[in-house]
Amino acid sequence: MNGRLSFLLLLLVGCMPHFASAADASFLAGTWEFDAARSTELSPWRGFQLSVEIQGDLITIERQLGAGRRGFTDSMTLDLSRPENVIPVQLWPDNRHLGAYIGGDRHKRVRASWLDDRRILRVSTDLTLSTQQGDRPVNILSDYKVSASGAQLTLIELRSTRNRPVVYVFNRISAAP
Repeated sequence: MNGRLSFLLLLLVGCMPHFASAADASFLAGTWEFDAARSTELSPWRGFQLSVEIQGDLITIERQLGAGRRGFTDSMTLDLSRPENVIPVQLWPDNRHLGAYIGGDRHKRVRASWLDDRRILRVSTDLTLSTQQGDRPVNILSDYKVSASGAQLTLIELRSTRNRPVVYVFNRISAAP
């Protein structure tokens, strides 16, 4: 019996590095393709590809938006060990024919944290938009939630300027290496 217990203990200790590395990983990492049929309308864009890279506390989120020959790519790297990340903004591509453009100091202040054993990334963004009526502070609360199978990503955005959430559904193209 002692030999059997020793063997099980040795097996458990041998697997610990595997468990630790699995806890550090996230199903969110990889490349995702927009599913227009299951999402909020994306106007003025037709295509949306999302790539997520995770290295420790650093998360890089890259968006590639396109419509015909027009395209736009933006990327932000968030350091989860920092209470706030200040990120320069070239333009606000989420303009749904609103006449709203990036304003203020042309930066966004972003906070991010993991939920549900790293299946959900919650991102809170504060920025200033410029409209005909003047500058307006906006908060966007974004939840990046991966399905249990890891094949689908749902991005839900609650914006202080909208009563209804914006919901984007993506299908996995590739997992992170």
